[in-house]
Amino acid sequence: MNILIFEYITGGGLVGETLPASLVGEGELMLNAVSADFAELDDVKVSVMRDYRLQSNKHAENEYIVDAENGFANVIESVAMTIDALLIIAPESEDILSTLCGEYSNRDFTLLNSAANCVALVSDKLKTYKHLQSFAIPQIPTYEMCDVKSINSDKIIVKPKDGVGCERIHLLDISKNSSEVVNQSETHNYIAQPYIQGQSASLSLLCWDGECKLLSANIQNIEEIEDSLELRGCVVNLLGRDRFVEFSNSLIKALPGLRGYVGVDILISKDEVLLVEVNPRLTTSYAGLRLALGVNPAGLVLQTFVAQKLPEFSVSQETSITVDIGTERAA
Repeated sequence: MNILIFEYITGGGLVGETLPASLVGEGELMLNAVSADFAELDDVKVSVMRDYRLQSNKHAENEYIVDAENGFANVIESVAMTIDALLIIAPESEDILSTLCGEYSNRDFTLLNSAANCVALVSDKLKTYKHLQSFAIPQIPTYEMCDVKSINSDKIIVKPKDGVGCERIHLLDISKNSSEVVNQSETHNYIAQPYIQGQSASLSLLCWDGECKLLSANIQNIEEIEDSLELRGCVVNLLGRDRFVEFSNSLIKALPGLRGYVGVDILISKDEVLLVEVNPRLTTSYAGLRLALGVNPAGLVLQTFVAQKLPEFSVSQETSITVDIGTERAA
């Protein structure tokens, strides 16, 4: 089986733009992990897309160079008849991931991603919040910017509806005018939430058509820096899975278009689990899964899409693995 991996940042999504080192670091972390995992599977050959400004990826058997003359869309089309599956790792912001999933669905190859319409839904935090309210999923209350005064909290968090990770998140006192944080013309694309004390965590899930298996529950190391929040890293598989199984099952049942690997950010506050956001793609926590569980997560993803159902498997070990992000942005 020939699998092509398109990691948006390192794979040419930013050709013609500046290539930020922090974004490259995050992209490489996920790309290296999943490429190595796929490469160890029997009868699997791994190819990657590669921005012409970056060095070769050591885990891939083939590389397809993306530059100004050969954009990523042209490159994918040129190899479409030679691949059996495509995995896209891209940000949800600006509808990038949902658009790509829509473009490469219903092809002769298998798209190893969630359904495009579900990706579009969870990419918008306000729409997700409203959708999940009818399913009684515990969530952090979410408001449009025009309703900031309705928030009963000393501090609020202001962030983009379609932001990734801690991107453009601001923490401020409720007494301040939140519009000072974002450009007045852009406030329609921002949401506000009460700041709730608790433990930031994430769940790594394997999903298919409304069902899921919880791979790991992870601690997130998030720091407050002036008026912003930054994710410095995570500890994969540090938390026991049992307490999060019911929450995970209820959430994924409400979002049946989620497929393959999905990351879910949560807040544990006073023994209550609250949803922060859904990431319908690989996240940085993926990089620690294989060592933490002794199971090849890429193999599980592939089995899921081939069989169109969740596979049976057992972990061969239980340990926690630290994934350091440093000053890089993570998701």
